[in-house]
Amino acid sequence: MLETVQTLGAALAGIKTLADIASTVKNTELRQELNTKIADLQGTLIAARQDMLELQDKYEQVLRENKQLKEASAPKQKPLGMKWGCYQFEGEEGLFCTGCYDSKGQKSQTNRVNTKFRMCPVCKAVIGAG
Repeated sequence: MLETVQTLGAALAGIKTLADIASTVKNTELRQELNTKIADLQGTLIAARQDMLELQDKYEQVLRENKQLKEASAPKQKPLGMKWGCYQFEGEEGLFCTGCYDSKGQKSQTNRVNTKFRMCPVCKAVIGAG
């Protein structure tokens, strides 16, 4: 895509050269007609170059969004086990909320409320035996 933008830039430079040559034409009517056509062509090329730059920006945005979606859909780490109704993960200390992990893939470490219950600080779920 960058090559296309560069090509359009080169075409615009060629139009400038053509305009310089047209200014040397002796016939006033012909020179005026050439200058009008050159100006029209220059306007078309400038618009095409601008459109191409906008498309390039959109393309780069789509690439970023695609990368984010791929990362978000990457397989989640499987819990090592459960303890007191909470998930445990390998290599991590603490007990994690099953609701937050199952619904959002978010590891939310629970806080101990008393000897029977834990609470998730994110979703406020109370977990434990009653």
